[in-house]
Amino acid sequence: MILATKGDETERQQVRQYLEDRAVGNSEGVCWNMKFISRTTIIVPTILHIIYHGLVKNLLHWVTSFLEQHSMIDKLNQLWVMKPPYPGNTQFNKPYSQVPQ
Repeated sequence: MILATKGDETERQQVRQYLEDRAVGNSEGVCWNMKFISRTTIIVPTILHIIYHGLVKNLLHWVTSFLEQHSMIDKLNQLWVMKPPYPGNTQFNKPYSQVPQ
């Protein structure tokens, strides 16, 4: 993102040198030149991804560990497979504990 900011060429060269000195890659982002993407909207998918991996994944891991401790993981697996189909979502055909991701 540093290289995508507006600035004179001297400033950009200083940034490149700073990154090279620290063995950090300095390639331009693939989306920077798209006119419908701004710096304020480019981070939205990243934030959603972090929320999923940071919260939902850890929450499901905690819930499954809790259910395993109390010998109730079979009930979650049964409910997981019984989930009715919903437009845009597929029906699960494996128990939750057998789904790799």
